[in-house]
Amino acid sequence: MKIHRPHLLKHTLNVMNRIRQTASVAGLSAFRVATGEKPDAQLLKETFEQLGTTYIKIGQFIASTPSLFPREYVEAFQSCLDQTTPLSYAYIEQVLTAELAVYGQTLADQFAYIDKEPLASASIAQVHAARLHNGDEVVLKVQKPNVETIMQTDLGVLHAVTKLLEIMMPSMKFASIAPIIDEIRLRMLAETDFIAEAQNIRDFQQFLAVSGNTRVIAPKVYDEFTTKRVLTMSRLRGISMVDETAMRQYCSDPAQVMADTLNTWFASLMLCNSFHADLHAGNLMLLTDGRIGFLDFGIVGKLKAESWRACMGMMQALQTNDYQAMAQHMIDMEMTHKNKQVDASALAEDLQRMMKTIMAEDISFTNGVPINVKEQADELNKMMLEIVDVGKRHGIHFPRDFALLTKQLLYFDRFMRTLAPDMDMFSDNRVAMLGQNDSIATTSKFIAS
Repeated sequence: MKIHRPHLLKHTLNVMNRIRQTASVAGLSAFRVATGEKPDAQLLKETFEQLGTTYIKIGQFIASTPSLFPREYVEAFQSCLDQTTPLSYAYIEQVLTAELAVYGQTLADQFAYIDKEPLASASIAQVHAARLHNGDEVVLKVQKPNVETIMQTDLGVLHAVTKLLEIMMPSMKFASIAPIIDEIRLRMLAETDFIAEAQNIRDFQQFLAVSGNTRVIAPKVYDEFTTKRVLTMSRLRGISMVDETAMRQYCSDPAQVMADTLNTWFASLMLCNSFHADLHAGNLMLLTDGRIGFLDFGIVGKLKAESWRACMGMMQALQTNDYQAMAQHMIDMEMTHKNKQVDASALAEDLQRMMKTIMAEDISFTNGVPINVKEQADELNKMMLEIVDVGKRHGIHFPRDFALLTKQLLYFDRFMRTLAPDMDMFSDNRVAMLGQNDSIATTSKFIAS
């Protein structure tokens, strides 16, 4: 295959420039350590945020993967932000022209209007509102410059700096770094392929159609204006589901909206090719027509139906303090290849001791003192970290996508504390976690046939 030399030269310069930027930021952090600053999780988080795209994503991966990383790092990276400084419209226009203006067409031929001010700007892409000539309002998700090159370069460099990190921060040592880097590479590079994201949206829409779900919607994908670096979708209008008062403009019962959201997501775990693994406040919207909008399908997970049932069984056992059942569900979740060698009774005893300690700490801490929202939101995360720690001692390791599922449950926990504080997702009769309602049962039969 003939290599285009100017392109190769540009790629090489981009790689060298990225290595130079990385070395500069890493050097400043090393200087901070040399001058007496503690090389802890907080310093690493600040360094990652300065390094940008790849490292912000790695920070988010650390925050959502307690089964792989030490507790202090999981907790520190919970606040790792993904909002970045917007790029100029000149660059956005350049990408749109390169990707979409083909066969002699210009952007003006394809779009009646493109807003030069972005709706949002994250580490991988920037989003702009636009309008087609037929009047359709759309949003353009445009990939930022050299994202793939930056990620590939950064992930390659990580192999080289791992040994240095292990010397500076002994608690960051892993049994094997290569599988972790490979896992991060797979997840992050998947986010740079907007054609794959478009397929995730279509899969979800098919699930909605088959299940007869009209309460939830995902944006329509415009295939003719979608490439690996540009994703064009219909624009959904509404409000983020974090303000109960504002939501009442478009619905009479925010708690029921929350139940509909949960039912849809729980059903998708078993009936869709993948589940949405990033439904935070920015990606979940109550539309002006009362429907619920699921946005941004860049991060999805896959979980076997039997693993999901075991997971829910574990959560329900946790609610009823049935530690023997909880231990058995953890083993049944295929979190270990040696499930017959795990002592379920000993695991149950450890889980019971763990929960008694947590509850005693909560009672001691909150006795006579109001609990603030952040403390309530962190409660489930703390519990999951403890469960992971106990599991590790018994040779249990969570499935690859269990961390994504757990992170999403944390997001839902935060939504519910705001919109439906009296609702319990594990016991409320409005929530069908395991697909007990008629529509899901019908869908199961349809898919089986």
